[in-house]
Amino acid sequence: MFYSFCKFVLNIFLRLRYKIVVHGNPNLEDTPLIICSNHISNWDPLILAIIFNRPINFMAKKELFTNKLFGNLLKKAGVFPVDRENVNIKTIKYSINLLKDNNVLGIFPEGTRVTEVKEDNMKTGVAMIASRSNADIVPVFIKGEFKFRSKIEVFIRENIKIEQFKQLPKDIKNKEITKEIYEEIYKVV
Repeated sequence: MFYSFCKFVLNIFLRLRYKIVVHGNPNLEDTPLIICSNHISNWDPLILAIIFNRPINFMAKKELFTNKLFGNLLKKAGVFPVDRENVNIKTIKYSINLLKDNNVLGIFPEGTRVTEVKEDNMKTGVAMIASRSNADIVPVFIKGEFKFRSKIEVFIRENIKIEQFKQLPKDIKNKEITKEIYEEIYKVV
């Protein structure tokens, strides 16, 4: 209920502020999914939240939870904290359990906003979570300058089917999944 209310309000606000253009299908399957997007602005998770038909449980830096009131609002909206410098097993298990309960997880696989695009920025944690939960991945590319009334384009790519990596040896599986995520997010638009 709280998520729906926030989404309604944010949808009005963000569509007045930006010209949001969505390429691809924002209607997610009713299966466990991980949305992986590039990260260029603080508005990115909110843009993703308003365009997709299902609620997204975002993993967010723990610093956002230092203010108790704001932290509680984030938690109420399904956002949960992660220590980007020292990801613990509790966060990984929580993510996997969300997916096993048929939810949608939102992660920015580079871990922070980036200015220089390179494969080395990608963290392998998403691959590990996807592999352990059998959740497919929805790669998303966000493009825009985030100036008032500027065009923000969201490119929703085809799902990366985690099943295709099942036969790979464990030691290279996460690297291959991470590489695929990177290539799908940043492929030429």
